[in-house]
Amino acid sequence: MADKIALSNYKAHTTDKEDNSDSLLFLSHEKLSYERRYSGDWKQHCWPLNACQTIDPEEKRKALVKKNGGYRVFLTGLSEYRKKYITDLYFTLVDLDWKYALTIIFLIYLVSFLLFAAFWWMMAYYNGDFDNVGNDKHEFCLEGVSSFPGVILFSLETQTTIGYGVAYPNAMCGPTIPLMYLQVVLGFLIETLMLGLIVVKIARPKYRANTILFSRYATINQENGQLVLQIRVGDLRKSHLVDATITGMVIRKYTSPEGAYYPLYQFRCDFSANEMGDQVFLLWPIILTHVIDKSSPLYNFKPADLSTEKFELIVYLTGTVESTGETCQARSSYLPKEIMWGYRFERIEEYNRGRRRWQIDFTGFEDVLHCQNISHSARELDEMKKVGKFKENEICSGNTS
Repeated sequence: MADKIALSNYKAHTTDKEDNSDSLLFLSHEKLSYERRYSGDWKQHCWPLNACQTIDPEEKRKALVKKNGGYRVFLTGLSEYRKKYITDLYFTLVDLDWKYALTIIFLIYLVSFLLFAAFWWMMAYYNGDFDNVGNDKHEFCLEGVSSFPGVILFSLETQTTIGYGVAYPNAMCGPTIPLMYLQVVLGFLIETLMLGLIVVKIARPKYRANTILFSRYATINQENGQLVLQIRVGDLRKSHLVDATITGMVIRKYTSPEGAYYPLYQFRCDFSANEMGDQVFLLWPIILTHVIDKSSPLYNFKPADLSTEKFELIVYLTGTVESTGETCQARSSYLPKEIMWGYRFERIEEYNRGRRRWQIDFTGFEDVLHCQNISHSARELDEMKKVGKFKENEICSGNTS
């Protein structure tokens, strides 16, 4: 039901007019629905693969930040700065996708095995081992090795300390001990670095953000005589973030009085968790509130503006992971069509008398309640209060959805 209300809210605040905005962030594309694009001549779109691929809903959102916190920004013109990635090689590897990181790990091991295999082969070749196979009177540097594939296997066994079996080195051959020492030490360093890389990539605190939930929609309603914007955030784990804080910003275009134009300008948008300020204690899902006052970037917005205004609300929840002590940041964003005016979030906390504990029902995490018919901006409401024409809105009834 919450999705139905959100859909109706979207339809009410969305028009089919072409967007002539010059904002680089919210530049509108061709306004064609998904059904119109793919229900017609399907061969034109699906013939190369013989099947239509599902489009990621995030690709339709003209936003800087995905709902799961990922950034939708790409960089160009870095040809002169790519060497800086090499100087910071370790963090470059840590930030790589797993498929690239694993490919690099496999290549490093392969190169080291082949490189030392070439050294072992040259030692055996100049010692005449391959020309005296089967000659019992010849003193071999590598016993039991008669070909280059055998030398590769010998190199792999040496570096990984698996055990030689029938192939083993002759200590009486001069280069054997130095070469073996060099390969074992370098192999140990490679294994340590690769193991550290894998552990760091697995234990990165950003994965902790996957269990932090932000509501899909934001709501605007009147609370304590003020117009407020609210979102709901919750933590799925029992080990909660320590010293968590919430930060918000609104991204929209801005032109200074001197004519300087900024397509992506950041406006501060303060949130508070009840009476705790920006400190968030996620023992249960919390409703975060932004008071739309004179200092708010949303002060002049009213419901009708949500269909024409181009902005993005980005929310950051930063805290310390209790189990590791590392800093974690969860992010989400909201576009104008994802803001529901006149709604508030339904209560999901209930005391369970059977278990003698408070129960949190996450099935209602997205549930909202229509409570007020507000058609004015916060600025207009303040002006109405001054002239005495302001009338308190009705308290939320029981119209749950």
